[in-house]
Amino acid sequence: MDAIDGALSRVSLFADLDPVALGAIEVQCTWRRYASGEQVFDKESDTLDVYFVIEGAVRILNHTGDDRDVALADVLEGNYFGELAAIDGMKRSARVVATRDSLLASLDGPAFLGLMRDHPEIALRVLERLTRIVRNLDARVTQLSTQNEQQRIWGELLRLAEPDPAKSEQWVIPDLPNHKEIAAWAGVSREQVAQAIGELARDGVVRRKTMGLVICDLPRLQMMARTVSAA
Repeated sequence: MDAIDGALSRVSLFADLDPVALGAIEVQCTWRRYASGEQVFDKESDTLDVYFVIEGAVRILNHTGDDRDVALADVLEGNYFGELAAIDGMKRSARVVATRDSLLASLDGPAFLGLMRDHPEIALRVLERLTRIVRNLDARVTQLSTQNEQQRIWGELLRLAEPDPAKSEQWVIPDLPNHKEIAAWAGVSREQVAQAIGELARDGVVRRKTMGLVICDLPRLQMMARTVSAA
């Protein structure tokens, strides 16, 4: 599809870039729509394009040794991904899948490197983003290596929980993601997620409410997520 005038202005990387320069980048991009669940690229592929999320969102995934998907990051509208391969010329280190119907613009690797050389402010933003990626992955590796499977599920439920506007003392997950999505973030199987939530419900720690989940005993869930199980 053809370039969409001004669409790249929605991407944080190009903040404050003048319209003429922005337009020159837009005509170099390839534009494509992806359906929710559609793969953008696979791990080990040798493409070097950098992608800009104009609409929608994508998820960066990797595999564990037992072939489970582990979610590394969600890239939302206004952000970008794929710059690692463009910079070092190596194969992709992860798989990327659209999590919503999305519009992506992609720029080939050599053009992206030229963009960084021509615009030092963009190169600095890329460097800052790479620093955040390293810090986030360090935290993710620590979580996956120091917590057992149940703890990671409980921790993911805590991450999703928010105060109930109707009851100040209560916390809820208004729209509970499906078991596959929770499993991807926790690095476990869907069956383990179902079992863990079922056990929490039987113990009165949570209860289901329509499409969501009510956290009936937040302190207990927090303690369980911190305490290593004897198993």
